[in-house]
Amino acid sequence: MKGRKAYFAASLVAQVSALLRYVILARVLGQEELGLAAMLILTAQFFDSISDTGSDRFIVQDADGDSPTLQGVVQLALAARGLFIASALLIFSGLLASLYHQPELRTPLIVIGLAPLIAGFVHLDLRRAQRTQDFRLESLDILTSETVSLLATATAAFLTHSHNAVIFGLVLRAITLVIVSHVTARRPYRWAFGRAEVARFSAFAMPLFLNGLLLFLGSQGDRLVVGSTLGAAVLGQYSAVLLLAYYPTSMLTRFLAGIHLPQVAAARIEPDKITSARERLASRTQVLTIGIALGFAVVAPIAVPLLYGGKFKEPLLLTTLIGVLQAARFMRVWPTTLAIGAGRSLFVMINNIGRMVGLPMALFAYSQFHTLWAVTIGFTTGELTALLVGLALLYRTGHLEPFREFKRVFLFCVVVALTIAATWFLDDKRYTLAAVSAAAMLPALAVIAVQERATLAEAFGMAERYLGRLRPRRAAS
Repeated sequence: MKGRKAYFAASLVAQVSALLRYVILARVLGQEELGLAAMLILTAQFFDSISDTGSDRFIVQDADGDSPTLQGVVQLALAARGLFIASALLIFSGLLASLYHQPELRTPLIVIGLAPLIAGFVHLDLRRAQRTQDFRLESLDILTSETVSLLATATAAFLTHSHNAVIFGLVLRAITLVIVSHVTARRPYRWAFGRAEVARFSAFAMPLFLNGLLLFLGSQGDRLVVGSTLGAAVLGQYSAVLLLAYYPTSMLTRFLAGIHLPQVAAARIEPDKITSARERLASRTQVLTIGIALGFAVVAPIAVPLLYGGKFKEPLLLTTLIGVLQAARFMRVWPTTLAIGAGRSLFVMINNIGRMVGLPMALFAYSQFHTLWAVTIGFTTGELTALLVGLALLYRTGHLEPFREFKRVFLFCVVVALTIAATWFLDDKRYTLAAVSAAAMLPALAVIAVQERATLAEAFGMAERYLGRLRPRRAAS
């Protein structure tokens, strides 16, 4: 595997850069302008989601993904997608600004369409290289584009003190992404049209294309509900806390899916390898998911006021619930990667239908309690429903062992339920009950440690080797 460490570093830099962008925007712009910036990004993500064809993933998992003709077909589809998003933003900008009750967003919504239009011309050699588990090209592309985006956003924020700063960052990110992908490509960029390739790509892409709206409502529906019911200022504040969990989990999702997708896809050719590939993915996902939920409950109450200022501070219960929501979203990388690697993109769409349970539950909870924590619980329920649906679909095709996999979900639910209880009691200053809740978590964590001992041993081994390399350097200095 070439460039695995670089790919992890690039994914880490991407999410740190994204977090720093938001911290700078929050510090410079304030809650109202930050909320308007969030609305711009939310709208761009909506059109990005409803036009997703999984083109970059198709190059990796298809048996003929190395074909120049197939690559040309996918690059043509990617360019057409960019044109579609830019055109949709142009046509619907006025309507969207009216729906937000923010008429000043009309022009920014048009201009932000330049980012997907430019990004549509990216060279997919960086994805084709991943067929041989070479992640170096994409690592370089991510590092350069995210660094440029951070610098552009920060400069624009300080100069304009406006939500329009996000546009500069996104457009320059797209330009850098395209330039680096073409400079590092090993094959000339071209478009192509082959009937066999188009038919195969369409069969893979159609469920994902239909899945786009479901994906958006599932992943961004909480911010959509908050923004439409509580306004731009509350959306800005909620997003500030949410993104502290969103960026790390996005980095881990990208890295974990990127590393494991080629392994799962390769196991289709050598079926005897599917059990080990599936177990590695499931075990690593479980360990990271528990770490995300517990880590956010501990770190977020300190990090939020430190990064954004005291006005962004929220109760412990709300920050914990946001961390649990993002952990549940992250856990879905496990069945989703298995489904895509097995060529069953229809499963991804069905899985996201399950997520829709969260939207009516969140709206109902809000109508009853009018609180952010109620919205968060509603969407978390949708994520867990989708996770169970995804695992059930894979079980029917023989891609997992039911008891072992559903046991992982049960243990996750036990740990997060006790974490929520502990923070609830802490908010209410009932410290004895908080300590009891934390202690009750230990048996579940012990069971997880035993079941995932191979992954934990691997993690400790990596940490030990890394520290071992540091000691000689310190001794030499």
